[in-house]
Amino acid sequence: RKYIADHEGYIRYDHIGEGGYQESEKVIQKLLEERSMALGIQMASTSSLVDIEEFQHTVFRTPELYFGFKFAQNRNQLGSDEGFQPGSIVSYSEPENIVLHKFYPIGNWKNYDDSMELVSEVGSIKLLYNAKEVNIVTENNAELEIFLDGKPLPGEYAGKDIINGNTLKVSEAGLYNIINSDTSSSHVLEINVQGPGFQIFTFTFG
Repeated sequence: RKYIADHEGYIRYDHIGEGGYQESEKVIQKLLEERSMALGIQMASTSSLVDIEEFQHTVFRTPELYFGFKFAQNRNQLGSDEGFQPGSIVSYSEPENIVLHKFYPIGNWKNYDDSMELVSEVGSIKLLYNAKEVNIVTENNAELEIFLDGKPLPGEYAGKDIINGNTLKVSEAGLYNIINSDTSSSHVLEINVQGPGFQIFTFTFG
């Protein structure tokens, strides 16, 4: 619960729960104007104090996710029941449910301290995220199929490295942009991989 008081100490706004950012900012702006008039002070600017959309985007955006057990330690980012098994090849099963801000590899993946490598013929990664942009840091040649909310990646969400509809070709080590949208929102991302050897280090978000 939050309260906003005026310059004389009277409660002028009361809000319970999350949200209400736009309304709160309008109240603050109004009270600042009242205070300035009462004290004979000219306000330096009448522009918005806070970019509310950007504030909400930053607060709720999915954080960087690490596939290496060394970097992911104590971050609780891997959602799979099998967990990290340092140096081992782990057979990750299809999750029954997925949780926001956690990733779920499916198939046989070798656990390295800085990454995971697909060792089975096929594999995939599922992720429920909230962001405008999604990138992966990866290496080794691979062709990936990208799906969003169970369907091939729509053109309006396609990142700059997507080709031929929903395909991403990894040809060298680096960062690849797979999702690029105008607004921040939550979606289920699925990356399908054909052939062993694909290695992924990190998800990053914008």
